[in-house]
Amino acid sequence: MFVVIFICVLFVIGLLVKFRPYFEFPSGRLSRPYDRQRSNPLTSMGDDQFIELAFGRVHYIYRSSTSTNKQTSLNIFVHGFSIPMQIWRNVFQSVVEMDEPCLVFDLYGRGWSDSPNVPMTVDLFVSQLTELLYALNLSYSTYNLFGVSMGGVIVQRFAELYPQRVSKMILCCSAGIQVVQPPKILLSCLSIPLLGATVFKKIMTKPNNKSVRSQWAYPDRDAFREYEKLFRQACDEHPGYLRSLYSTIQSFNFQSIKRPLVNFHGPILILWGDKDTLIPVENAYRYQQLYPHASFKIISGANHSLLIEHGDEAVETIRNFLQQNN
Repeated sequence: MFVVIFICVLFVIGLLVKFRPYFEFPSGRLSRPYDRQRSNPLTSMGDDQFIELAFGRVHYIYRSSTSTNKQTSLNIFVHGFSIPMQIWRNVFQSVVEMDEPCLVFDLYGRGWSDSPNVPMTVDLFVSQLTELLYALNLSYSTYNLFGVSMGGVIVQRFAELYPQRVSKMILCCSAGIQVVQPPKILLSCLSIPLLGATVFKKIMTKPNNKSVRSQWAYPDRDAFREYEKLFRQACDEHPGYLRSLYSTIQSFNFQSIKRPLVNFHGPILILWGDKDTLIPVENAYRYQQLYPHASFKIISGANHSLLIEHGDEAVETIRNFLQQNN
């Protein structure tokens, strides 16, 4: 009997070793292959630039201002969980047209930035932004921080650490307080070695993912199909993309904002969609309680992807906020 059990155990171990790649994410920190000589830009937002930081190569776009005003703040855009810098495309272009300096970048594991095999915590992304600013050595003393969804937590953490460097904050459907989470049984399965990675890959790459579609007000329009294309390309071309998303779910504290920022007193804009299914609009009112002097705007009919689907309304609100608080 013992021999039979021993043989069965060896057989199972052998199967796991043989088929281990199917249960794990690709290894390495390499981003998608990118030919620096290619003529086609990676986005429509400007010239693609790359810089090597402590945890890998980071993709960013910097647009300077023609103004000689030394008091100008640098506008920094931080995206969320899965959609890379392109989620800010409409707002970014609008702020550039205001002749304001702008910096947008892909978080580790997203877009064209490398995916280090480390826990994807809020402090990792804050350190990425901090190191990026240090490495670029741009001559701005203050920053306007734009954070959408998960990015809202990142910019608030940055403002907590460096309040004297932050001029304004724009929080768009920001995580931090209460996020709709998957069922507990699914979260338990995701935490199991090998099985968790397998389940996550199956769920995320499932065609016509209902969970993702539910975060869009108009999932049958071209904007959603464009997002789907970006997602499929990332899954196919970026070895660390799904691993980064999985690590973020495991390591990132999406509900870490418990109190207002003590040392930051600059203008804040809270921007939300009233139909948000991932971070319900109730969170906007709770943020308003944390920051009672903040500007406040709820866009009717908008879901979690309001920056894409309701870009004109978001742009108008943000432009007015920036101009009124100069």
